Amino acid sequence: MKKQDTTLLFFGEALKTFGANGELIIKLNSDAPRKVNTKEPVFITIDGLSVPFYFKYAENKGANKLLVIFDDVETETLATELTGKKIYYASKQKRKAENDDLNIFIGYTLIDTTDGELGKITDFFDYPGNPCFQCFYNDKEIIVPVNEDLIESIDTNKQIIRVNLPTGLLDIYS
Repeated sequence: MKKQDTTLLFFGEALKTFGANGELIIKLNSDAPRKVNTKEPVFITIDGLSVPFYFKYAENKGANKLLVIFDDVETETLATELTGKKIYYASKQKRKAENDDLNIFIGYTLIDTTDGELGKITDFFDYPGNPCFQCFYNDKEIIVPVNEDLIESIDTNKQIIRVNLPTGLLDIYS
């Protein structure tokens, strides 16, 4: 696996729906690009995962608002589910320092509360919106999301990270 040199940056927030065909008004972050690349997705966190959304339509509305329709979000009901959500875009800027610091955990042992020792962390992947650790469990490569909701504790003296993985995550590696 190749490390990604991208990071997710705050784009804006879905304020409200605007019409019956899935239109959304997004309030743009002051640092967000004013010219939107509609060929690239934006990412919205849903159930702890960064989900890509592709633009079907985008139009600037004033200095800091954008009217959009996303592919597959073409009803007011679907658009309503996105209101209030924060939106991010992928940037090829140098990775954020806090994610670079996660490399210090390479060599730590991952222990799951249910399945016990998973193995030593052998690599860190900075996937946009979903940083992951790599380790080898039962001689198979597994990728574990680095998510504060999954991490129970970090013992820097013993070099142990205790996690509570979602049920079934390890089953995909069987």
